[in-house]
Amino acid sequence: MATIMVVDDSPDNRYIITRMLQLAGHEVVSAVHGRDALKLLKRVVPDLMLLDLAMPEMDGWTLAATLSAAPEYRDVPLIAVTGHLTKDEIQRALDAGCRDYLPKPIEYEELIAKVRVYIG
Repeated sequence: MATIMVVDDSPDNRYIITRMLQLAGHEVVSAVHGRDALKLLKRVVPDLMLLDLAMPEMDGWTLAATLSAAPEYRDVPLIAVTGHLTKDEIQRALDAGCRDYLPKPIEYEELIAKVRVYIG
C-alpha cells in the first residue's frame, strides 16, 4: 500500500480520486491547493502526488517547480491531473517537474495504471 497525496481545489474531484485510490488499496491524504500541500508535506511525504494544475493560492505548475527544486521532495513522482490538455499546458507541467499527466474526467483504469507505473 502506498501513500498518495491528492492536491485539487475541487472537493468533488478530491473525493472521487480519493475513493478510486482507496478502492485500489492506497492510503490517501489530500490538500486543497499548493500552499496547503506544502504544509501537509511537513508531516507526510507521500510515495506519489496527483496535482491539479489550475488552483488558487498556489497552482500545480508552481507547486511542481517548488517540489522539484527541493532535495527532500525531488524523488516524489508528480502526476498532473488536468482538464488543460493543450500541448503547451502539458509541456509546461512536464517542464515544471511533473513526470506524467492524467486528463479529467479521471477514468479508474487509467488512474490505477499510471499509479502502478510510478509506485509499482
